[in-house]
Amino acid sequence: MTAASGGHVMHGYVAVYQGLGSDVPTGALRPGPERLNAMLQHCTRVLVMIMVMCMGLGALWAAEDELTPPQESLSGLRPGNNLTVDMIEEKLGRPDVVSTNGLLRFYGGGTDSEVFGWFMIENPQYTVPDLIVETEPNSNRIDLVMAIGYDGLATEKGLTCFQTESEMTNAYGDPDFAFAVPMNGIMLHEVYYPELGLSFDLAPVGMGAERQIVAIYVTYPEHMQRAVEQRRQYIKDGVGSDITSQYSGLVEA
Repeated sequence: MTAASGGHVMHGYVAVYQGLGSDVPTGALRPGPERLNAMLQHCTRVLVMIMVMCMGLGALWAAEDELTPPQESLSGLRPGNNLTVDMIEEKLGRPDVVSTNGLLRFYGGGTDSEVFGWFMIENPQYTVPDLIVETEPNSNRIDLVMAIGYDGLATEKGLTCFQTESEMTNAYGDPDFAFAVPMNGIMLHEVYYPELGLSFDLAPVGMGAERQIVAIYVTYPEHMQRAVEQRRQYIKDGVGSDITSQYSGLVEA
């Protein structure tokens, strides 16, 4: 997520999902794994919610029919023709949040995406779903899968939210691209593995703590490469910085 400046309109998790709390049906919150202290979980969710992205920077692309299914998934949820909203509803029930105009356009997809979210942990303070998927308009095919501040969804190598930066690089190696932007006194990192269709948001959780994964995104490799190109355009426009070199050689022998 990136911060906007110079008169650009800002939006983010708060804006994208703003006002959706009233749409969450009573009794629809489903309990999930609670490995972490509830306070840490809530603080991290707030941090993710306040991350903002630029609008008006970079290009937006039309949707494509021919896209490569990513190697990665979140607990088997892999974007593509073999994953639909109906399939998730069969397992989890109706989504707790339904909206439009989500984040897909910032991860290589088109505009006006349809958003479906499920709360996996019972906590009335949460306003951003733990599991979020997005589709192109009027499509049932899922093109983007996200875990937001929730450690119950794992990548193919077993990484979840709240694992550390070093655990990420030990599992996946040096990223192809990393982007940083200052946000509310911390430096937010977006780390990209485009060939895998995988991206992580990392931020310090707690004073002096090592950065932890606060959100995970899985989409098509083509989409993820376009997301990288967008961030490079942001940098040219004076927003954020390329920190890829900071991750070189971080993998433990």
